[in-house]
Amino acid sequence: MKTYTYSTRGALLLAVAWLVLNVHATGPLMGAGPQTPRAVAQPVGAPAHLILRRNPNLGSNVIVRLWIDNVPARSIGYGHTYEAPLAPGHHVLAVLASPNPRWPVPWQLAVDVQSGRTYSFTAVTDGSGNLVLDGRFGFPPRVQ
Repeated sequence: MKTYTYSTRGALLLAVAWLVLNVHATGPLMGAGPQTPRAVAQPVGAPAHLILRRNPNLGSNVIVRLWIDNVPARSIGYGHTYEAPLAPGHHVLAVLASPNPRWPVPWQLAVDVQSGRTYSFTAVTDGSGNLVLDGRFGFPPRVQ
């Protein structure tokens, strides 16, 4: 009788530990998203191309979390770049440094995307420690 009780208790503790770890890991992803939801623009022509580079000076432990129109797109680690097609229209790009952001609200950039163009940004920190998208490297100016 004791063997059954101990094995049931162990299985229950294992299930609770798994649940707690999953809630802890996904909780920040669910609660720190951009605050202003926007409708996804419908494609009108050929898609544009979005390139998001991560500045190596951010450090090897910092992950850049990216949202496009309030939808999680990708987490970009050290040495990685995000490239994807983007439908023409108005979009909001948001980034947040992870795992411990200095400010838990993502920085947002509104972009009016035109068909067939390439939009390239680099995730960098500004003077106050915010993670921002910098488009000064020959690509479209920021639209605020």
